[in-house]
Amino acid sequence: MTKIRQATFADYFKRQGGVPEIIQRSDGLWQITHRYRDDCPQITTHIPPEERGTVIINSVLFEISKLWQFEGGGCESKSKKVKGEGYERLRNK
Repeated sequence: MTKIRQATFADYFKRQGGVPEIIQRSDGLWQITHRYRDDCPQITTHIPPEERGTVIINSVLFEISKLWQFEGGGCESKSKKVKGEGYERLRNK
């Protein structure tokens, strides 16, 4: 049986180029900022990171809230398909 290990900064960096900054704002919402991306998308959510779950990729356990492909990109794509808006960008592409 393959041993599962917790993702490190290096794992996130290898997978997507960095780890997002996650803070809880004074209004209680969570802000996830992907500063390592050129366009620097910022996601605002009411669901705490620990409630978003985890995913195992190649025997490495990642936090979903820290992975753009699950937490950001996928949700944004679905929203745009139904004529919704994308996430706020701190920098232009």
